Amino acid sequence: MSLLERYRARAYEFPGTTLAWQLAGRGFESLRLAELPRPEPGPEDVAFRVDSNSLCFSDIKVVAAGPEHPRLAGYDMARDKVVLGHEIALTLIAVGPRALPSMRLGGRYIVQADLYKYNTAVGYAVWGGMRQYGVFDRRVQEYMIPVGDALGYSTASLVEPWACIEASYARCDLLPGDETFWVLGGGGPMGRMHVLRALAMKRAGALPALRHVIVSEPSPERLDAVGRQLGSAAREAGAELVLLDPRSRFFDNEMRAVAPNGVDYCVACAPVPQVVVDCRAYVGRYGVLNVFAGLKRGTGPVNLGDIHYDQHTVTGNTGSRILDMQRVLAKVERGELDTDASAAAVVGMRAADEGLKAVAEATITNKVVLYPQLPDLPLTLLEDLPSRARFSPETAAELKAGRWSRRAEAQLFENFLRL
Repeated sequence: MSLLERYRARAYEFPGTTLAWQLAGRGFESLRLAELPRPEPGPEDVAFRVDSNSLCFSDIKVVAAGPEHPRLAGYDMARDKVVLGHEIALTLIAVGPRALPSMRLGGRYIVQADLYKYNTAVGYAVWGGMRQYGVFDRRVQEYMIPVGDALGYSTASLVEPWACIEASYARCDLLPGDETFWVLGGGGPMGRMHVLRALAMKRAGALPALRHVIVSEPSPERLDAVGRQLGSAAREAGAELVLLDPRSRFFDNEMRAVAPNGVDYCVACAPVPQVVVDCRAYVGRYGVLNVFAGLKRGTGPVNLGDIHYDQHTVTGNTGSRILDMQRVLAKVERGELDTDASAAAVVGMRAADEGLKAVAEATITNKVVLYPQLPDLPLTLLEDLPSRARFSPETAAELKAGRWSRRAEAQLFENFLRL
C-alpha cells in the first residue's frame, strides 16, 4: 500500500498534536502558527482530518478587522483565538456515539460555513480549516455535506466558493436569449468563476444566444491573466471574450461597440458603490444587475425611478446555502463543472500565512489551495510545481499550463506526504 493509499484509508497512526494558525487580534502580526494537542471528540462530536482548505478573501477581511468583524460580535478573540478557513474538505477519523446518524467514520465531507440556525460560522467563532485536525459539534454536523471518494480534495473544498457564485443566480439567472454577459471587476477568482459558469452553460446549450462575455478590470496583470486562462475556453464554447480596462478613454466606445443596446446581464464584482451604480448605464432594457461585490451596508445610492423605467432587475447575494453547495457538487460529480479551474497555487501549513498575504496583496490572482497534511509544501504557483517535485510528463505539461486536477494532486501528495 502506497503512502497515499494509506492516507486515504486512514491506515496510519494519527499524531498527538496538530498544527493550527491562530488569529488573536487585528493584522497579520496577530496570526501565529501553533502546535496544539490533537482534540478528542466528545460523545456528540466528530473528529476530522482537514484534507484541503482553499483560501478566501473573506479570511483577509477577518485579519483586517480582527475583533471588530461583524461575525465575531461577542466572541473573545484574544482569549479563544480564531482559526480561519471555511472552504474545507475533510475526512472523519472518529465519530462520537451521539453524533448525528449521518456522520460516517471515514466519510468525506464539505462544510456549509454559515450556520444560520445558530447565528455563527465556521472559520470565524467556530474554528475553521487552517489546521490539520479538529472536532466539530452537532451544530456543524447539521451543515456537513457528504462527498464521494472519486473527487479530489481541492475539487471538494472549492465547491464552497463556487456555491456562492451559484447562489447569486438563485432568483435571477441568465436566460437563453441573453447575448452579452458582463463581469464588472472580473479579474479575481470569483469574477473568473462567474465567467466559467456562463461558458459552461453555453457549452451545455443553455445559452444559445450568448455571443460576448465582457470582463472589465483596472489591473492589467489580472486582465492578462483572465485572457490567458479563459480565452480558449470562450472560443471553444462559441463566445468571444472581451477584455476591457475601465480606465481607458476608449472604454465607453468599446462597451457601446460590443453591446450597442446595453448588456443583458451584468455581475458587479467591484467593491466600490459608485462604480456599481454607474455601470447601470451600460445595462440594456430588461437587463439584470447582479450585485455580487462585498459592499458595506448603507452604501450606494439607489434611484428606484430609473430602475422602474429602464425595466431593470437588481439582485444581490452574499454567501451560499446548503442547497447551493449541493447543486454545485452535483454539477461537479456529473462532469459539468470543474472547480479545480479556479486553482492557481498550492501551499502547506508552515507557509499558509504567505498564501494569505498573497491573497491580500493580489499577487496571486486565483485561488490558493492549502494542504494541511503537507506541512512543508512551500507556496508554489501551479506552473512552477514541476521544478520543485516529480510529476509525470503529462501532468507536468498540464501544470505548466496552469491546470490543476486530481491526478496532479495525487502526485503532489506522493512528493510531500509524510506519515
